[in-house]
Amino acid sequence: EVRGEVYMEKEAFEKFNRQRVKEGRASFANPRNLAVGSIRQLDPGLAASRPLKFMAYDLVAAGSTHAQEHEILHKLGFMTDPTARICASIQEVWEFRKEIEKKRDSLPFQIDGVVVSINANALFQKLGVAGKSPRGIRAIKFSGKQATTRLEDIIFQVGRTGAVTPVAVLSPVQVAGVTVSRATLHNEDEIKRLGIKIGDTVIVERLGDVIPAVLKVLSQLRTGHEKTFHMLT
Repeated sequence: EVRGEVYMEKEAFEKFNRQRVKEGRASFANPRNLAVGSIRQLDPGLAASRPLKFMAYDLVAAGSTHAQEHEILHKLGFMTDPTARICASIQEVWEFRKEIEKKRDSLPFQIDGVVVSINANALFQKLGVAGKSPRGIRAIKFSGKQATTRLEDIIFQVGRTGAVTPVAVLSPVQVAGVTVSRATLHNEDEIKRLGIKIGDTVIVERLGDVIPAVLKVLSQLRTGHEKTFHMLT
């Protein structure tokens, strides 16, 4: 059994989107959404028609180490991660993370972090599982991409459980390849912690390159026309 990830390279994604626009069809937000959406289609021909690639990262029941599995997969003709590396200490792991974070924009594919796995398969199995997650593997995320925009309004959203959540309505801004126009403010305590007012200039981040969040208010840019927000009572 071979495990891996389906993805689309940035250059192929841009070319694919340009063609869709020429044909009068809507473009996709980012390569990750396109790749995931393609393999979830009921029509396998649709996925086959798109420039998807497969990178193998695991070979079940083969080799005594994870590194050996990568070597076997490569010899079998599978694409494997060319940046993968064996680290002898936690310090080396963090140095590797810093190195890859600096290179992330120059890589041909999108990433939001690195995955660290115990190399010795016997030890990996001995460590067991916590919940649904093996203890021998961890994802270390990069800092999210950020942008500055204006808070136009704060509205209320009712969740499936009936909970009322304040939501920031933002001037649309590009963050990590996606247009962000809304972000959750969680609750009244979060609004007080941020000290946020309607009309403020704020810093927005996509946490894990996925979830939009308001990180900080640039209060020094206030004009005096900002409005204090009051929660529903």
